[in-house]
Amino acid sequence: MTMTHQPRHSWILGVVFAGALTFALAGCGGDDDGPTNPGGGNPTPDAFDQATAMTQAEAAANQAVDLVESMADIAAGFTKDGEKDYAWNEQTQRWEYDYTFTGDGYVYDWLYTVQYLGPDGTPQQTPQGATTVAHAMNGTGSYRFVGDGAVLDYDYVYEYATTITGVGSGTMVMTGGGGQDIDYTYTSPQGNYAATYDVGWEILPPGITVSGSGCPVGTIRYDFAPYHALVVFDGGSMATSTLYDGAGSPVAGGGRTHPLSCRTR
Repeated sequence: MTMTHQPRHSWILGVVFAGALTFALAGCGGDDDGPTNPGGGNPTPDAFDQATAMTQAEAAANQAVDLVESMADIAAGFTKDGEKDYAWNEQTQRWEYDYTFTGDGYVYDWLYTVQYLGPDGTPQQTPQGATTVAHAMNGTGSYRFVGDGAVLDYDYVYEYATTITGVGSGTMVMTGGGGQDIDYTYTSPQGNYAATYDVGWEILPPGITVSGSGCPVGTIRYDFAPYHALVVFDGGSMATSTLYDGAGSPVAGGGRTHPLSCRTR
């Protein structure tokens, strides 16, 4: 038995492209040492410069919109595009999809999971009658570019865990958060560079709420120290993302609006 669900990968690829391109052009970090292991959290991550923070913030806002717009679909058992097949894992009592790809310099492995819970918290295979959904993703990836005498290597670990409550009640609330460890190395005739970055994000209390028209309400915060971004859903058909500097002031050119479908199932 399989269940279709489309987690959408475009925003993760956007993070990879944005970070890799910015790093290659800017030559961030003047360290000749190799990258740290991205699996354990970077112990001394580098501070984001403004250009890198802006590109990462734009990709992160796309992630926020995709995640929020998936709430109704995940709760119903599948999403709008129906591209991916989840398989039921009897041992873990959840639906799982392991997405892997190798090609064009990319290697990645992303595991998505969806678990439906009844009123007493017991896992169940079908979404019917569930009141809570636990949705998570754990992924690793790398990208290598070789050209014009330069070599760029990009490695990352990404994960998130969210919980959707109020399923079937007419008002759903999503809480949770995630993070990403990023390592770059860049070697060229002009010099060798390395950098490590940490990105963390959380859904701010009381969560992202969807009811009635389907237009969400709530805020997601992303940290690109010393910068941070807020993606605000105000119950309308547009979300707003704003990047702030270390002093809490909006960054010029760091604001965007994002259309929402406000779908209900």
